[in-house]
Amino acid sequence: MWYVIQTITGKEQELADVIGKIMAGEGQKYERCFVIYQECVQRRKGRRESYVETLFPSYVFVETNQPEEFFLELKQVPRVANFLQVDGCFWNIYEEEEEFLRRMLEGGFDKTRNRIGKDSDQAFIIRSSLVWVNADGQIQGAEGVLGFYLDKIVKQRLRKRSVVIEIPFGGRMRRIRLGIRLDGDFSVAE
Repeated sequence: MWYVIQTITGKEQELADVIGKIMAGEGQKYERCFVIYQECVQRRKGRRESYVETLFPSYVFVETNQPEEFFLELKQVPRVANFLQVDGCFWNIYEEEEEFLRRMLEGGFDKTRNRIGKDSDQAFIIRSSLVWVNADGQIQGAEGVLGFYLDKIVKQRLRKRSVVIEIPFGGRMRRIRLGIRLDGDFSVAE
């Protein structure tokens, strides 16, 4: 199962790195520990440029079949203790939420060493989805993860190259901003 550790915004990768260094090895209590980033597009000096930002600020994801043992071991790590709160900092992800995350990781995951300089086992980058729009400027189709969630779009900003989808996550409905790109913006290989 997948679980979430809540930490300080901006310290997600640091926590994943500490867990990877200290808790890895024989007897490891988890399969994967990672942060999810997304590729976004911005206009700078008349050109579209991509950049990377944390998709779920303050969340680190852990895949484990031993959640109690993992959490107890995690509490023994001195540097990690500063990040964790006493209650409500470790929660499991529901089945439909895990399915959403798996689609994201499979559909747009960059398996090479990524642009933020982290190894791919602790940092995933979700590529922006290529979208097609009609004459009225409404999104009609999409590649990548957004293709599964076209009916969940609650806001689209073509000029800003983003959409907001509303899905259940963490036990409540949440709005998640995803990066998009139009044909001709730039190639994925850039």
